[in-house]
Amino acid sequence: MSSVIEKLGLAVQRSVWTKRAETWDHSENPGLGRVIEALIAKANPTSECEVLDLGCGSGQLAIPVSNKVKSVIGVDISPRMIELLNSKLTQNGLGNVKTMTASIQELEFAKGSFDLILSNYALHHLSDEQKRWVVSQGFHWLKPNGRMVFGDMMFGRGGRKQDRQIIASKVSILLRKGPGGWWRIAKNSARYLARVQEKPISQHAWVRLFEQAGFQDIGSDSVVAEAGIVFGTKPG
Repeated sequence: MSSVIEKLGLAVQRSVWTKRAETWDHSENPGLGRVIEALIAKANPTSECEVLDLGCGSGQLAIPVSNKVKSVIGVDISPRMIELLNSKLTQNGLGNVKTMTASIQELEFAKGSFDLILSNYALHHLSDEQKRWVVSQGFHWLKPNGRMVFGDMMFGRGGRKQDRQIIASKVSILLRKGPGGWWRIAKNSARYLARVQEKPISQHAWVRLFEQAGFQDIGSDSVVAEAGIVFGTKPG
């Protein structure tokens, strides 16, 4: 049953993000830009790095990173997202980025394949157990001294003060938007409580996953609103 449910969930995510691909590609979100900047700065990529971008979308992270590294593999569940990214790669003559249409849970790479594993605003769609699997597999896929840096929506269920502050801030902003904002509060509250589509966890929970996987030099930073980054290094 769990396998059937997981396959159904993947199909839903693939459909949702294929429909949203154009909107996502053309959206201008200063907050998201700040998260990407913070993520790249923390990753500190170099010209010899081989990079994996999980949930690459249409290239918001993969393209700027590609200018700093040896190679990038961008993976996304949506075929349309990958089409948009491939079009940009052709237009800009970026030959060091390869793409894969696949869910993160389907990936298989050899041990020590990458110097950097990155992801931005994708992993909150995974279940908590899937997040744990990604962190564990990422540790396996990294070379010694490799780095993993994730940017994402990061807040928990309200059990910590930081979580409550983030939730209160988002509700306050939406309340000021009138009926449209009120509808979003109702819709997002239902999703949040039912853990449907968006399943964020706190920075503290992400740090614990990195610790359990064996990473060192682990840390997390708040960047903007509900978004933050978490990072760690595989021992040499």
